[in-house]
Amino acid sequence: MQILILIFSAFLAACSGGTENAANGFTYHVDLLLTKPEDLKAAQIHGDGPLQVVATTSIVADVVANVGGEAIELNTIIPRMTDPHGYQLTPGNLRMLHDADVVFINGLGLEESLEQSLAQLPEDIPIVSLSEGIQLREFTLERTDTDVDHDPEATGVDPHVWFDPINIDVWTDNAAQSLAALDPANAATFQANADTYHDQLEDLHNWILTQLEEIPQADRKLVTDHLFMGYFAQRYNFEVINALLPAFSSAASPSAQELADIQDSIRQSGVKVIFIGITSNRRIAEQVAGDTSVAVVPLYTGSLSELNGPADMYLSFMKYNVLAIATALK
Repeated sequence: MQILILIFSAFLAACSGGTENAANGFTYHVDLLLTKPEDLKAAQIHGDGPLQVVATTSIVADVVANVGGEAIELNTIIPRMTDPHGYQLTPGNLRMLHDADVVFINGLGLEESLEQSLAQLPEDIPIVSLSEGIQLREFTLERTDTDVDHDPEATGVDPHVWFDPINIDVWTDNAAQSLAALDPANAATFQANADTYHDQLEDLHNWILTQLEEIPQADRKLVTDHLFMGYFAQRYNFEVINALLPAFSSAASPSAQELADIQDSIRQSGVKVIFIGITSNRRIAEQVAGDTSVAVVPLYTGSLSELNGPADMYLSFMKYNVLAIATALK
C-alpha cells in the first residue's frame, strides 16, 4: 500500500510540473541525484532473475539492449514514435521505475518532464546518464519569458548527443561499465557485447562519411524545426543555419518576428530544404516552406520507428536520416 501511495503521489507530481518550463525551450532542472558508472555497486538481484533495467527513450534502450543482451530484462518508459521532450509518466511507468535495479537516461535536460518523478525514486535505485563524459555543445538562448529571474538570456546544453555515432561509443562504454558493476557475474558478457557494438558504430560512422562525401560544402546547410542537428553538423562538417523553433526542445514556439527572421535567413542562405521531426507538428514548417519555396523533409529525431519500421534500431535510425539528408542536398 505504501508503494502504491508513493507511485500515485509521484504521478500527480509528474502531471503538474515540467512542461511549462519546457514551453520556451529552457531547462530548469529538478536536482536529480545521478550516479556515475564508476560509483555503482553490485545490485541485490532478486532470486535468479536478470537485472531489472529501465531506459527512458527508445534510443537509450536500444543501446543498452545491445550491451545487456539476454543478461538483462529491459523496459522503456517513453514509447516509440513519441516526442521525448514533453512526455508525461503513466502509473505503469512509475511502477516500472520502482521495480528497477537501475534507470538509464539520456540526461542533459532531454527528459525534463520526467525529472520531478525520477528525483523521488528511492536512493537505492541509481539513475545513470549515458551522456556522462561526452564533450557537450553549449549555446546561449534569448529568453521570451521575462518573469524568470528577469534574465534576458539562458545558457542551454544541447541534449541531442545521439546524432553523432562517436558519442554513442561513450554511451556504450557507460552502459557496459554500469551493468558490469551492478551484475559482476555477467561483466565479461557485457564487455564482449560492447566490443561488438563499437565495431558496428565504427562501420556506421565510415558509411556516413561515404554517403555525405558528394555533397558540396556550399550545400552543407541545415534548417531544422528545432535545434537537434548540432552534434551531427559538428561531426560531419555541416552548418546549422536556423531552426523554426528557437530552442533545443520541440515543445517551443516561435514569435511572429522570429518566423520572419527565419524566412529571411532561408532566402539569404539559399537553402532548399527544411528538416523536421517525423513526430513534430508540421504546421509551422509547411507555413515557412510555402512562403520560401523550400521542401520539407521528415527525419526521425528523438525516437526510433515502430518495430520492423525503417528506423527501428539506432543503426537504421542514423542510416535512414543520413540517406534522407544526402538525397535532399545532392
